Amino acid sequence: MYRYVLLTSIVILASCSNMLFVPVKSYPITPDAADILYEDIYIDAPDGVTVHGWKLFADDKTAGTIVFFHGNGDNVSTQLPNTFWLAKEGYDLYVFDYRGYGQSQGEVNLDVIISDMELMLGYVAGQLPDDEKMIVMGHSLGASMSIYSVAHSAYRDKIEALITVEAFSDYHHVTQDMLSKSWLFWLFQWPLSFTVSNEYSPLDSIGLISPIPVAIIHSESDEMIEMYHAEELFDAANVPKSFILIDSNHNNVFVTKDNRQILFDYLKTLKR
Repeated sequence: MYRYVLLTSIVILASCSNMLFVPVKSYPITPDAADILYEDIYIDAPDGVTVHGWKLFADDKTAGTIVFFHGNGDNVSTQLPNTFWLAKEGYDLYVFDYRGYGQSQGEVNLDVIISDMELMLGYVAGQLPDDEKMIVMGHSLGASMSIYSVAHSAYRDKIEALITVEAFSDYHHVTQDMLSKSWLFWLFQWPLSFTVSNEYSPLDSIGLISPIPVAIIHSESDEMIEMYHAEELFDAANVPKSFILIDSNHNNVFVTKDNRQILFDYLKTLKR
């Protein structure tokens, strides 16, 4: 029986190219709970799938525009504790759900998500005044995907900076890290890690982002993404670049005032 379970688990995992995604559908909260005005956004992809997002309007837009890409186990609602305060600080905030998450249609896979992210950046770029640029910010998987997206985007001239929070540097390495923590898959961590595509490797793309500034934010207390990922990304990035240490677990990064202030201090350094 043990052998059957083991072999079955390996086959299932090895055949699943989307193991990095954990779609979350329900919305436990909406921005109006924090007295933030917002509107729904719907973007139609070329294949007919509609993806959904929110625009959170700044109480008093004095700072700029931020586009936020959430992690693999979140959606536009569940990540609000990490982001809603930015609207209170003068930023218009755009947040989008990947396919299969929240109200977005379709089934998730890495290829279409990367393509959809370019559509999202294009949508926001089209909403900006001619003299304004957007700040792209991502958390965890959203941060790692945003590295590739910004590096290869047709809208680079409308991007002011990229901020990654708890990003990983390589899809193979992070998959291996995750598998190594399981007694069931420990022996198979190396071969199974190659079942995940590394075509959009953050480490291969981050050096292409310059001259757009990039800030790499990471915590030594992150229980999911080890510090070496952030160090590799910083070493591979070209100037201008910043490495910012915070104190946090993986998910609740900006629920504390101290970490919000660290991010806000960096945002104030950006030239407009």
